[in-house]
Amino acid sequence: MGNRWSRPLLVWLFCFSIAATAKASSVEEVIAEVEKIAGESGLKTALVGFCLVDLEAAPDSAVGFRMDSGLVPASVMKVLTTATANELLGPDGRFVTELQTTGTLGEDGVLAGDVVIRGGGDPTLAAMDLTPTYAKWRSALVEAGVKQVEGSVIGDASIFGTVLTPDTWQWNDSGNYYGAGASGLTVFQNLFYATFRTPSVGAKAPFTGTNPPLPGHEFINEMRVGASGSGDNGYIYGDAYGRLFTFRGTVPAGSGSFTIKGALPDPAFFCARTFSEYLVAHGVPVTGAPTTDRLLVAAGKEIGARKKIFEQSSAPLSEILMTTNHKSDNLKAECLHRAIGVKVSGVGTTESASEAVRAHWAGKGIDMTGFYMGDGCGLSRANTVTPRQLALMLQAASESPHFESFRSSLPVAGRSGTLKSIGGGSPAEGRIRAKSGTMDRIRNYAGYVDARSGKRYAFALFVTNYTTDLASVKSKIVRVWNVMAGL
Repeated sequence: MGNRWSRPLLVWLFCFSIAATAKASSVEEVIAEVEKIAGESGLKTALVGFCLVDLEAAPDSAVGFRMDSGLVPASVMKVLTTATANELLGPDGRFVTELQTTGTLGEDGVLAGDVVIRGGGDPTLAAMDLTPTYAKWRSALVEAGVKQVEGSVIGDASIFGTVLTPDTWQWNDSGNYYGAGASGLTVFQNLFYATFRTPSVGAKAPFTGTNPPLPGHEFINEMRVGASGSGDNGYIYGDAYGRLFTFRGTVPAGSGSFTIKGALPDPAFFCARTFSEYLVAHGVPVTGAPTTDRLLVAAGKEIGARKKIFEQSSAPLSEILMTTNHKSDNLKAECLHRAIGVKVSGVGTTESASEAVRAHWAGKGIDMTGFYMGDGCGLSRANTVTPRQLALMLQAASESPHFESFRSSLPVAGRSGTLKSIGGGSPAEGRIRAKSGTMDRIRNYAGYVDARSGKRYAFALFVTNYTTDLASVKSKIVRVWNVMAGL
């Protein structure tokens, strides 16, 4: 008889509990909750900054806690990059890669010249597999009448310049996949896979090779085998255009073999080499050695007059924004950042892009004093932004005619992307759309809250140098979100 009433009772108690938690809130209560968590164990010595602004209110109505403190945004910096790209490049914008030829084409099909792959900065070019893209390019050459190339395949990455990674990135990041440089000719996500055998805990993990192969490179292996279930704790040390990689850290035992991902040191040369090899293997001989625009300039040479024979466009920017923010993809963010520089000034460097971003939001009346943008993805610890600047930028972004393409690119609490594991089952689930930012002892979020009242707010919440575990920090953040959701 008792079982008959137990389920309805539990459901009623659960609904009552949620209703109690999701009571109506005031802005003052939100600020009070932020102040409360800032004084709790694990955050007492942390730098907590917060700003909240009603999207329909004046910018000077922003409220917060230490909201003018310059803090390290980590991957929350992608909010600035993607919002700016959405407005300046447009949600329908696309990256374009061109296949070009130089010299003359004889009646016998012999090209007395070079094949040039002119990169447009597309971070999605041949992202998962080189073959389909290379097959298109070969077909385009054949349709143009080319049967043999008495020259070289040249990778032209000049649109972004020759500096692949920002000067403010840490050395221990740049050799790993998440530190892959933004090449003007990005291909295969600018990464490679390195595989190791895992014989026994504590033993050296023998290196068995890379995929794709990297001929002409040297590998120093210091990788060890960690405990079973310890995951990927392996790191790759290398530099842009370098030919030496060092493997350190651990890979887990019990897997037989384990693969980690590294950053290609010269994506443009890799593309030129592998496409040249593809042509030779598929009946189009190439007599010259592959090269790049950078190497030619260093040798005092120039690429000859060009003729476009094929172009390939990326998916629309709206789709790239989605994967950038949902997966917190550093490479895509860096390429978007550089593309902003190209759009505004014709110069695709980190410096030109950062100035374009700063000027764009300053032009909307936001005080950018103290703002520093060392990259587009947030990997740089030199980045500085205040919670107020970020919240006001989000407010200004909501006035763009393309706002929805940006807003929809942000993950949803408890449901998608990097926010799928936070806020689920709480009053904040489904009401918070935000970008997360994570570094060692840093946990940040910035985005929008769809409050119970029907109002929408922009917010930025930064927690820097906490001393507790991550789970505890996340639970405190969700407490703030829950109060925000009740506004």
